[in-house]
Amino acid sequence: MNLSSSFEDDLREALLDDVEQRARSEIAPEVQERAHEILEAYGSRHDYNVSTLIEAGKTWVERTDRDVRVRWGWPEPAIYFDRGTADHQIKARNVDMLSFVWEDRHDPPTWVREEYEREGNGYRVFLLEVHVEGLPESRFIRDALHFVRRWLAR
Repeated sequence: MNLSSSFEDDLREALLDDVEQRARSEIAPEVQERAHEILEAYGSRHDYNVSTLIEAGKTWVERTDRDVRVRWGWPEPAIYFDRGTADHQIKARNVDMLSFVWEDRHDPPTWVREEYEREGNGYRVFLLEVHVEGLPESRFIRDALHFVRRWLAR
């Protein structure tokens, strides 16, 4: 049997074509979906709106002449949802004031209701600093990576 001199290159290209196609059509979407399912369940459990994190999630499939890489990414605040945070102070830096809507569901104290204007489902407040309860960890990134490892091992 005679093999062409480009046999190994042709085989490598065919294999990379297959891996890239599977990465785009199966691996990337399934892992992204799994991460978002975990994040949605976390949001429901803790009454957090996580839709902006989910909408900002991105997937990249990159191919070189040697490999195919799949990357997932979310904006920086996602890591705080993944790992959780301790109770902490947020102070205005590089701005004069912090401004946010203190939602009714978080039971604004009387002084907020008396001092600030109603906006949407709460009160628009302007503060120099605020004490924030920590976030419990969601592990949505880590659990999604464990999911992909199990998926690739099957």
